Amino acid sequence: MNTPRPLSTLRRRLRAALMLTLLATLPWGASAAESARQNYQLPAGDAASTLRAFSKQSGEQIVYPVDAVRGVRTQAVSGELGAREALERMLDGTGLVVVQDSATGALAVQTREAAERNAQTMPATDLRPAVKLAEYRVLGTRIRQTETAGPSPVSVYDADYIRATGALTLADFLNYLPQNYAGISAGRNSAPNELNPEFGQRTENFFPATNLITGAASAPPGQTGVSGVSLRGLGSGSTLVLVDGRRAAQSGAGNRGSDSRQGFVDLNTIPFGMVERIEISTDGASAIYGADAVAGVINIVLKKNWVGNEIVASFKGAFHGGGREREITALTGFSRGKLRGTASVSYYDRADLKASQRNFSKNQDHRGIIAGYDASGNPVMGRDLRLNWGYPSVVQARTGMLTGFFRPDGVTPTNVALTPEGYATTPPLSAFTGVGPVPPNTNVFATQQRRGNTSEFLDLIPSSERYSFAGNFDYTFHDNLDAYAKYSYTDTRGLFNTQPAVSSAATSSGFGNVATIVPAAYNPFGQDVAVGMIHYEFGSIWQKTKTQAHSAVFGLRGRIGQSWEWDSGIGYQHQSSHQLRRDFNPAGITAALNTADDAVRINPFIDARVAGYTQVDRYERLAVYPTVDAESSLFDWDFDANGDLFDVPGGTVRAAFGGAYSHAENENVAVNYSNAATPVASTSAVVGKRNSYAFFSEVSVPVFGKANSLPLLKRFDIQLAGRYEDYDRAGNTFVPKYGISWAPVQSLLFRASYSEGFRAPGLTEYQVATAISTGSVLDPKRTPTNTTGVSLTRGSNGNVQPETSKNEFYGLVFEPEFLKGFNFQVNYYRTTQENVIQLLGAQAIVNNEALFADRITRAAPDANDVTLNQPGRITAIDQTFVNFGEVVNHSLDFVVDYRIPQNSTGRWILSLASTRTLKSTRQLAPGAPPVVDEDDTYAPPKWKHTASVLWTGGNWNGSVFVSYMDGFKTNQSGNSLTWTYPVPSV
Repeated sequence: MNTPRPLSTLRRRLRAALMLTLLATLPWGASAAESARQNYQLPAGDAASTLRAFSKQSGEQIVYPVDAVRGVRTQAVSGELGAREALERMLDGTGLVVVQDSATGALAVQTREAAERNAQTMPATDLRPAVKLAEYRVLGTRIRQTETAGPSPVSVYDADYIRATGALTLADFLNYLPQNYAGISAGRNSAPNELNPEFGQRTENFFPATNLITGAASAPPGQTGVSGVSLRGLGSGSTLVLVDGRRAAQSGAGNRGSDSRQGFVDLNTIPFGMVERIEISTDGASAIYGADAVAGVINIVLKKNWVGNEIVASFKGAFHGGGREREITALTGFSRGKLRGTASVSYYDRADLKASQRNFSKNQDHRGIIAGYDASGNPVMGRDLRLNWGYPSVVQARTGMLTGFFRPDGVTPTNVALTPEGYATTPPLSAFTGVGPVPPNTNVFATQQRRGNTSEFLDLIPSSERYSFAGNFDYTFHDNLDAYAKYSYTDTRGLFNTQPAVSSAATSSGFGNVATIVPAAYNPFGQDVAVGMIHYEFGSIWQKTKTQAHSAVFGLRGRIGQSWEWDSGIGYQHQSSHQLRRDFNPAGITAALNTADDAVRINPFIDARVAGYTQVDRYERLAVYPTVDAESSLFDWDFDANGDLFDVPGGTVRAAFGGAYSHAENENVAVNYSNAATPVASTSAVVGKRNSYAFFSEVSVPVFGKANSLPLLKRFDIQLAGRYEDYDRAGNTFVPKYGISWAPVQSLLFRASYSEGFRAPGLTEYQVATAISTGSVLDPKRTPTNTTGVSLTRGSNGNVQPETSKNEFYGLVFEPEFLKGFNFQVNYYRTTQENVIQLLGAQAIVNNEALFADRITRAAPDANDVTLNQPGRITAIDQTFVNFGEVVNHSLDFVVDYRIPQNSTGRWILSLASTRTLKSTRQLAPGAPPVVDEDDTYAPPKWKHTASVLWTGGNWNGSVFVSYMDGFKTNQSGNSLTWTYPVPSV
């Protein structure tokens, strides 16, 4: 797992600039003039790229105006040199010059004309060329910043850091961050995670039926092949994902682990090989970026203005096999006059990891494993998770006893026998073994006589294959106008295998059973028998996925006057996903066991694990292939501008404003098959579209700054932001944000913010098909209370409104002057989501009729009702989605980062990042107390730590990462068979 780098490359540059212009007396960083000589190997190329390479090899902070150096070709440098000497050789003949602050030794690059102008305007007592402080866009604000430590915490991870972690996919990298928790497999707080697949689909209120005969969830694979991100464990729908600062399109499938099928961004559709850096703001940001930014924002910045050629290949393997990963990316970039471009092609694949390849999962009988400890400290042993039926088959007489078979005592007749192993043809009757009862039962039952271990079929990690292409292009018309175009394409494919189909020894159909009778004519017993078994020859029930995503953006950006910059772009994104599942038609097994047609009849008495007779083609006749095809598209236009308004004693008041329009469409088509001897296909389709408009503004006011600082008021800034957003289906919303930054002394910063947010319903939340069933409820207003035959309607609600939220953030940043390069942060978050979109139970609605009177339909009171002075009986209940309930999360982040100044051993960075979940509750049932999720897998772990050591020396670098995630006491978001058992830490 990986550690945030709170002082990113961007922040280091800003820190160097502040040294030159504001804090020249502080001893941060090593002087370039005093730095040791070292070996440099720097190729010729575009200065925008080679200056970054110089900074990396030298370990020096360097400030330069990006626009001035872009397109300038530098000289190649090779040999053992000092930092300034190497930089001057690079810039020889380019028109760029090196300037150096005499007090700190910090380096900067300017054009020769700018350096001469600055020298002429400097007082005679100080002829050092002035270095203009560079300005950057930082996630968490739309205003260009000269200091990243604003009122919102931001972590930035550059490409070198991401590579050092060993992550080969975007989801893999984000899963290791302490603030992200993708372990919730079901419920509104869940995030789809291809590395945490579910054997059966679950939601908050739906659990796959646990078949008491097979001892397993009788459900096919759920949602596989896609991955989301969930900051603070608040769900993938509550984390906004941007690509280059623009909203990424949501998956057309929706998160099927949530009742409402929340919208989410599939991380697998973003080209990982093109990522330049990842920016994460862990504070609510709906006022700045719009819907879904309840828990924070993740901005994926793709490479641009990159010059050169690079091929990167990576391989990851395990000592015990399985789960192998490979990735290769070819990257090229050029700068030709006014045109610049960067393009990449990537390929990635991952092999599956079977349960049989690991000691902890290859034996599914966990009765000998300590799963946890009870309140008295006594060990609690695990359960036997093998299926109640194994392979080869278990035989049971259709009626009475099996002729000639006895229990182990050799005297008492039995009705159950075991088919012998190792026979490729029907075994002789003498090879079968009679069995006795399973204690504490006294009667003989076929179930559990031979239990099945399915580890050889189950994927712990599914296989995956991905292709991607991406390109960024910029053209400069003149100094104040640029055009840019971006395009990316990804193709992601996955395969998830689960256990084979299972049948019980059933003599009749009904109650979830299917008759598995083998007539006397087709078995060696001379009487009708039923067989129960894992259908080994059928093989795994599996799910294949394929997602193709296109994203294109065209835009213009420019400058007006001395400080104002603007950007406007038009984008189009399209995703298509195809899900194919291979499932077993249980109704077909009845005919396949007793048909007279020898070409299709299945023999349940052979052992397919030995060479010889095979029935794979016959079993294939029992396979059905349901599909789900989803398409989503997003067309959007946006405009934003930011710059200086006016000066106040504390500095310059800056502002940003803008607007956006989007049009989203979605279509979902599912083909399912009936459970019948001859399955019948049925098709269901849902479509939808939505328009939205947004306007936002933001102001940053420096109340105290360098010019008017006072004791205990070195710096005091105020940030104000607001956003108005209008959805044609969910109405309009306005949310504000207020933030402050206060530095009482140079080395200490306090910051805080309050914001409101919202999560608009995703299009998929309007597209859950209506389902009508009949049920019973208890009506407290009537006597008798039991009411049967009530019509229950579930599905989407066209009038559902956005969820709302309130966020509070308080933070501290400490960078002591006596310890150069040391940074310590503490960040506290309090998030409350209200009016959450959910499915309420019918009884909960009845118990709170005053709140949901419009959802209950009653018949007119009859004569008896009038006599008893009671209302008419309930005839129907509307259970379509409703806005109700509250979700609360309180958490604390700690970050320690020590960047040891460059020395003879190289450059060292030591980091520790930790997240502590203080409170996690859900109050989703009217009148019921909040559900406390701490210590349960439904919430993030109490503690999650990541520590790292990074070293760079010349052209070599190395890294070590250590991660720890606290354990859980319960597992309500996972397999229901383990609810009461603690889950150990990892």
